[in-house]
Amino acid sequence: MLSTLMLLLATGTPVLQNPGFEASQTLQGWTSYIHEKTGRDPVIRIDGGSFKEGKQSLVIEVNDPADVSVSQRIFLPVGSLWRVKGWIKTEKLASKGDTDVFGLIDVQTPAGSLAKTPTRLGTSPWGEAEATFRVAPPGELNISLFLIGSGKGTGRVWFDDIRLETVTESSATQPEEVRITSQRISRLPIDAKQGGQFIEPLCNLIPSMIAQQVNSTSFEEEPPCKFVYKSEIDKPYRPWYPDGAVHLAQFSFDTNNPFNGKRSQKIELPATYSWAGISQDGFYLKKGLSYRCQMHLRSEGNVPVRAVLHGSGGLLANPVSLGRAPQDWKSVAGEFRANTDTDNATLTIEFEGAGTLWLDRIYLIGEDAVLGIWRPDVAGALKEMSPGIIRFGGSAIEAYEWDQSIGSWDTRVPFTTFWGDLEPNFVGEEEFVELCHYAGAEPLICIRWSGKKPEDAAAQVEYFNGGIETRWGKLRAENGHPEPYKVEYWQIGNEIGGPQYDATVRAFAEAMKKSDPSIKILSSFPSAETLKYGGGYLDYLSPHHYECADLLGKDREFDSLHNQVMRYGAAKEVRVAVTEWNTTAGQWGLGRGMLQTLGNALSCSRYHNLIQRHADLTEIAIRSNLVDSFGSGVIITGPGWYYLSPTYYAQVLYSRSAGSFPLRLERSTELPWQLQEPDLSATMSSDAKILRIYGVNSTAKALRLKFRLSDFSSSVTGGTVHIVKDRDGSLSSEVVNRRDDPNRVVSVSRAANIKGNDFEVRFQPLSLTLLELTLGN
Repeated sequence: MLSTLMLLLATGTPVLQNPGFEASQTLQGWTSYIHEKTGRDPVIRIDGGSFKEGKQSLVIEVNDPADVSVSQRIFLPVGSLWRVKGWIKTEKLASKGDTDVFGLIDVQTPAGSLAKTPTRLGTSPWGEAEATFRVAPPGELNISLFLIGSGKGTGRVWFDDIRLETVTESSATQPEEVRITSQRISRLPIDAKQGGQFIEPLCNLIPSMIAQQVNSTSFEEEPPCKFVYKSEIDKPYRPWYPDGAVHLAQFSFDTNNPFNGKRSQKIELPATYSWAGISQDGFYLKKGLSYRCQMHLRSEGNVPVRAVLHGSGGLLANPVSLGRAPQDWKSVAGEFRANTDTDNATLTIEFEGAGTLWLDRIYLIGEDAVLGIWRPDVAGALKEMSPGIIRFGGSAIEAYEWDQSIGSWDTRVPFTTFWGDLEPNFVGEEEFVELCHYAGAEPLICIRWSGKKPEDAAAQVEYFNGGIETRWGKLRAENGHPEPYKVEYWQIGNEIGGPQYDATVRAFAEAMKKSDPSIKILSSFPSAETLKYGGGYLDYLSPHHYECADLLGKDREFDSLHNQVMRYGAAKEVRVAVTEWNTTAGQWGLGRGMLQTLGNALSCSRYHNLIQRHADLTEIAIRSNLVDSFGSGVIITGPGWYYLSPTYYAQVLYSRSAGSFPLRLERSTELPWQLQEPDLSATMSSDAKILRIYGVNSTAKALRLKFRLSDFSSSVTGGTVHIVKDRDGSLSSEVVNRRDDPNRVVSVSRAANIKGNDFEVRFQPLSLTLLELTLGN
């Protein structure tokens, strides 16, 4: 890889290692992958008897069905235009069942496939294949030679003389011409729910959003997360530790009669007039704010208990006396008022001996918490996004028991999530729905399908939407909310699909609509006939679109979903809800950092342009995830601080198009739409007074476009330009925001010096531009 980079720097042209497979080592420069197999290993070898260049070629031979690839990693400048070429021959490529099988060259990136050569099937002679692509952020490519069949492909494929060449684009001396017509390309407007957001109970996601600051509230054993981003700091290490007369006291976890969960903290202090307790660091305080500390305690010896916030050599708030601990469990609370700002206070809970003290379910929440639980900075940033809809779901939902996350916080037991770690269980679906209402968004609840029955789903709907005369509605009222929540959007399962799911989806949907006929029901992963099996009860088909740099592939999937709606939707208007999307769902470890970059914001913006053009079909699109989530969150939090990722600012700009209609564009370039730069979308408000032009320039050079407004009844009289870009103009897509530099990539705005129906615009390198133009006479 190093030699390839040196050649690229020296010549400007990338040289694949061993492109004709002439090296003495079979796969020198290449790496083989067996993605799936059903029997014997595929054979990857050199063939000296059949070749197109040199003296030999590479052959992939599969006798028992498998998926195989041979790849080479290379880096190219982001935004540059290239063509991959190579010779391919096939013999008896076949599939088992209805699965397609093919041999091809695929240009892959962490954000999705950029281009594929045409499919080669059956037996075919040597033929040259090619595909043109534009390099997506982060510029990392895998040139992959595939024999694919979803585990069901057999046959042989030969490859030879694989090469890359630059594609010369038209001269920049004359700007490309773009004609925008007033013709709407959709019947329906762009829905605010295209800016949807997403949370789920996994690892540190919800704890990073809430104002409850105590870690390990119930002293339960905490398993590690199964996945990591920056493993050293994914979750701050904030243990309870012994304090006071530790040389006299004995500390243990007691599993006999805990108040909450499986164990409580036990402290035995034999000496009279001595103090001992436990402490935890890392609390953030704001001067003048009150913080409520609540816990459950019991004792032997009727011991006096107090709580103290301290640090920097002194008290940071008034000490709080919690009285004498009784023999049986009792809830106690006290209120601190901070006398300074800090992000590393210590909370100590201690008692005077002699005696024994047990502690359980401890929490500390500031008076500025939104709805009593959410961090005000996070809730405010979410509201500013105007998300339209927020989803509670994800892979964690298939092991989630919603009814164990309702009622009093004191009695909710922390639980291990699907992803590992311990969820403290302060946020259930009721708190989630209330946050949605605060943010002005519709709540979408994804119900658990795994191990559940239709009547379970019906009970969940009844709890949120049923009257107090119903069994579950009565329980909701007893928990403090007599009025129904009126949750409209419900999804049956997360990332569940296939024949077993299709066979049950109608029964689930029918039972749920019996609880509330007004709800709208979303599928999980749709098969080609999910809508048919839904029996008229489904309102949305719901794919997940990760690797969204593959715009052409996503566009084709929208067409496929549209065709299913046409076949099985009958008179019912069924639409698409993309309930998760992003440039990647994987890249675990430090590779997740790509989700925090300016490049990720540009890739996400191109996807927004695509779904705007599909406004009739795609009502809902929910980017994953909102906060934390191993680097995919657009809101990044720490103790008392937060900052926003570049993608956050892009999504705020796209939320401004809600209620507008996408317009037809005609461009003078001959490039196919997925290769055009800047990538464009134009929308007009329903009253025809605001024209919005979104331009995503993913190249490292400024691009000029000459716009002409055609058949408009009015002209541009001015407006505003909003730009998401690198403040320092580094010409790198890899720039990120940080706690100590939160404004490296933000959205900046200025007046638009544009008037009339003909105007020229310069799109800055590696930027998202929104022209928000006023139309008048």
